[in-house]
Amino acid sequence: MNVTFKNINSDISKQEKDLLKTFCKFLQKEYPLKDDLVIHLLGQREGRMTTGSQHKEKGIKILVNNRMNRDILRTLAHEWVHSHQRNVLGRKRGPDIGGQNEDEANSLAGSLIKTFEKENPDLENIIFEGLKPIQDKIQLLEEKILIQDKFNIQENFILEMKKIGIEKLPYSYSAMKQFVDPKTMNIHYNKHYKGYVKKLNDALKNKEGEMDLEDIIISINKFDDSVRNNAGGAFNHALFWKMLSPKKQIPKDEILNKITEDFGNIKKMKDQFNEEAKKRFGSGWVWLVIGKNKKLKILSTPNQDNPLMNIVKDGGYPLLGLDLWEHAYYLKYQNKKDDYIKKFWNHVNWDFVNDLYKKKIEKKTLKESTVHKKVLNESKEVFPIKPKSFRLIINKAYPFCEGEFHPNGCLGKIQTDECQTEDGIIGGRFTEENYGGLGNWSIINRFDTNSAVHKEIQKIWVEETDGLENFRIWIMNNIDDLVGNDGRFTERLVNLNSQTIIDGRENENYAKSVLIQSFKLNPQEEGMTWQIKERCAGDVRDRKLGQDFDLIIENTSYFVQVKPVDVSKVEKIGSERGYYYKVPSWHNHTKYKEDNVDVILYVDRPNEKYIMFRNDYTRIQTVANPSTFPKFFVIYYENPISTNVSLDVILEPTKSESKPKLVRDVDKEIEYYKERIDYYKNKLRELGRSENINEIIKFYKKNLDQLITQ
Repeated sequence: MNVTFKNINSDISKQEKDLLKTFCKFLQKEYPLKDDLVIHLLGQREGRMTTGSQHKEKGIKILVNNRMNRDILRTLAHEWVHSHQRNVLGRKRGPDIGGQNEDEANSLAGSLIKTFEKENPDLENIIFEGLKPIQDKIQLLEEKILIQDKFNIQENFILEMKKIGIEKLPYSYSAMKQFVDPKTMNIHYNKHYKGYVKKLNDALKNKEGEMDLEDIIISINKFDDSVRNNAGGAFNHALFWKMLSPKKQIPKDEILNKITEDFGNIKKMKDQFNEEAKKRFGSGWVWLVIGKNKKLKILSTPNQDNPLMNIVKDGGYPLLGLDLWEHAYYLKYQNKKDDYIKKFWNHVNWDFVNDLYKKKIEKKTLKESTVHKKVLNESKEVFPIKPKSFRLIINKAYPFCEGEFHPNGCLGKIQTDECQTEDGIIGGRFTEENYGGLGNWSIINRFDTNSAVHKEIQKIWVEETDGLENFRIWIMNNIDDLVGNDGRFTERLVNLNSQTIIDGRENENYAKSVLIQSFKLNPQEEGMTWQIKERCAGDVRDRKLGQDFDLIIENTSYFVQVKPVDVSKVEKIGSERGYYYKVPSWHNHTKYKEDNVDVILYVDRPNEKYIMFRNDYTRIQTVANPSTFPKFFVIYYENPISTNVSLDVILEPTKSESKPKLVRDVDKEIEYYKERIDYYKNKLRELGRSENINEIIKFYKKNLDQLITQ
């Protein structure tokens, strides 16, 4: 019996594939199958499947979605047991294999996972990602504790926050698992980095005045070794988290030009960086820095020293660094440090490096560029409180009161035929109905996810404190002024959202007229009954199910979601499979389940255009790094229900047309081989006689001769 894996839009590592093979051997031992089996590893959901499904001829399908963890293995075990039930035990399929068979598969899948983990403890670092939801809950719990301490916060905690803060990790532990495994990232961040910060604050607690981390680093010779080591560890890691990116980037703009100017090309810089990293004996760091002469250079520092320290000879301003301590890589690479150095280049945050370089050229220090301020993450402003946590802070500012109306800005719930809210709502004078909306959901309720409001709050924080107070503590101490019914800044923030409410209402009114016209809802027609029910602001059916309207025709309900769109950007594509439609969107429509939403109506109200589809789109296409509209394309493979837009067909290029022809550049190849030969000749001079290096030189010379004689 053989198992074959097929990747369908899925990208998993060799290590993860080996895990799957080991797991399948284990399953075959426990519940043997007679026939060969094909397992399809899917990058996205197909049809109505959830996490796994199977077909008598086509085999098993597992939704992997570019990750591998305990839940994926459990799904595979579940489907494997079903195959054993049908193909070996001869049980009938029935609906979803049904009843006793389904319960048995669920139970056995759980016990199989536990047995497999016990028999294979060395695979823990791959299966570890399954603990991420627990880690997220712990992080959320920590934030809730911080929020609830607003009125009873301890003095020593306030003092600690005013000292050296902890930089938040800007990605998940598993975001770069091809480079650093989740367990290592967790330990590195939570144990080592946070340990440096704690020990540094302990070492500084008896010193007068408030210390800034960069000031300590620059004047490190004034402090003892304990401060030196822990300040270096805190500073280096705070930089290091931002120097990494889950997505591969390429150097560009000013930093690429500077690297080319000072090293010749990016490859030569990387080679020099790698060699310096390999030469570092024991613990330390390797850096790309800009020196006092404005030239880029590579240098290495021992332990937790940083190029900015005034004890580092010929140091400089750090632009890029790599942690060479064993705790950064040993669980995944063991003694293969060279592999760790090589894979580093796939995860460099070149945008951040470029930003550091520009700020140095503008003669701003790291402190002035707010690299180490908790409010800023990389080079972009990021609101440092998660939406759910900010919602809790806002709700703290309002008393709870019963009833449907909240004239004083109380917190409450609504449960009527017209409007249903499960979460707490805020009434008061800023309710949406006072700004042209429907229902008494307050505009303040939308503050938690509105980026314009977040930016304005940060402006107010700077105006009030010059950015010197801890942002989170300042928010909690001034929340009444920001969101209270009579707060000093509330109206200023509400006005940022008020036009959105007005536009939304006008879109809904236009949508109603489109529905009446499209479905030929004639109030004069004898015997015809129809009704359009609107969801008021904050209605749970709108926010959680996506139902803006309930269109009831002859006692049959059709739930409608309305979305604004620029119709000029809607495309009708002609392909080998026929026509399909690409509709640009800010939102990933996957939350609008077919069971909840029947129709999606896109309206371009300023131009009085619309296009309406059944909610049975096949897929969502994500736009890579969108800086402007859109973030997604929603793909529909059926014609619209109704539209007043005439679309020209755009022909999809064939595969051969879409790929540029590869042209060989012989001159560049010759230049490359000459550079490699010179490099290894220098190695021979440094290291002495080496058969391996001689063989490499012969290989490059042979290729060079062939190119020249062509």
